[in-house]
Amino acid sequence: MEALLHLDRTLLLSLNRFAGHSAAFDMAVRGIANIYMVKLGLFCAGLWWLWFRREETAAARRLVVDAMAAVALAVLASILIQAAMPERPRPLHDAAIAFVPPLGQDREALKNWSSFPSDNAALAFALAATFVRASRLWGALACLWAAVVISLPRVYLGLHYPGDVTGGALIGIAAAIAVTRLGTGRLPPMAWAYRLAERAEEHWRPWFYAGAFLLIYEMMVLFEDIRRVGGGSLKLLRPLLS
Repeated sequence: MEALLHLDRTLLLSLNRFAGHSAAFDMAVRGIANIYMVKLGLFCAGLWWLWFRREETAAARRLVVDAMAAVALAVLASILIQAAMPERPRPLHDAAIAFVPPLGQDREALKNWSSFPSDNAALAFALAATFVRASRLWGALACLWAAVVISLPRVYLGLHYPGDVTGGALIGIAAAIAVTRLGTGRLPPMAWAYRLAERAEEHWRPWFYAGAFLLIYEMMVLFEDIRRVGGGSLKLLRPLLS
């Protein structure tokens, strides 16, 4: 374990050597990390493209349902791991390392959230790994995007260690594989989800697409609105429960 922690810090500080030298570069990295349309916009557009493609419509739509299920499983697993494991401070807040924040990076960012695992990486790789089933080429490009555009900037900004995003990526990939396995066989457990989506789209089309739009939008912004409402509700309920 100590060897892994040492490797984690070494990789982080190796990347951190580039921080603080160029305001334009640091600002660009912050922009990439903070603009949701850049991070997950193409992924969400890909889900809509798969849903409405003319070729193999049924199979493509089942793939979209699988992607949403994989995201839900990955995010849930990430939250449970964060809750169960001891809190790990982010590099920005870890006094044990000499991390230099990039220019303009807020030292207080995400201070009360554990660093491991990265839910950004878990969500992105759950989608990317599912896209591999639609096209190996586009799936590989999606995995590359998840690594370079979504995960790496968060390490550079001190929001995660390399091990945090690696752990999140493995969670996302494992979630995608698990959903794939649940969707195969004579009586696949995912069959009810496929039937539910098909019937909802057929009988309640306006409501179905309105709900799908909101769901995919929340996924693109990493369920930030929902998490804020949940966190605020807990703060209000704690005095009453105590």
